[in-house]
Amino acid sequence: MNIVSFLGSPRKNGNTSLLLDKVLDGILSKNDAQSEIVFLQNSNIKPCMGCNSCKNNEDKTCVINDDMKDIVPKIKKSDLIILATPIYWWSVTAQMKLLIDRLYALNFTDRSFDFHNKKVMLLMTYEGELPNSGPETVEKLFKEVCAYLNVGVAGVLGVCTGEVEVSKNLDALKKAYEFGEKVEF
Repeated sequence: MNIVSFLGSPRKNGNTSLLLDKVLDGILSKNDAQSEIVFLQNSNIKPCMGCNSCKNNEDKTCVINDDMKDIVPKIKKSDLIILATPIYWWSVTAQMKLLIDRLYALNFTDRSFDFHNKKVMLLMTYEGELPNSGPETVEKLFKEVCAYLNVGVAGVLGVCTGEVEVSKNLDALKKAYEFGEKVEF
């Protein structure tokens, strides 16, 4: 069993990273799995150009030459894909958005590749207490992308960090660990 996590925060050891670590601890406590975290801040992912080469050219490949060539094989070999992002301006971070936009090509580039047997999880941190439309907006985006790619949703977890950062929020840490323990893939 393989897990690949994409950390969309520009801070390697911030709230989102701590939340991801705790969820992974929970998952790994119940599953024998290999896990890798990709820190998107250090990845060179160029924006999708909307050229549809991945859909229309003869070899069905994306024409952009960047770190997606290293990321796509990680996605293909994984059973669980985790997208972990803070919410910035009612959306995912720019780093995460670049990855999400480029997932579009996976629907066309390799006909032998199928998302059906994979699951994707969304982890979010956000500053504003609920009700806050940011988590709802990001969750809708996430579920639309999963539906488009025909991939299963393993779960969604959001934690408010406005009053208490994740490292000091014992309830959030416990919830994240238990959330991970319950993941089935």
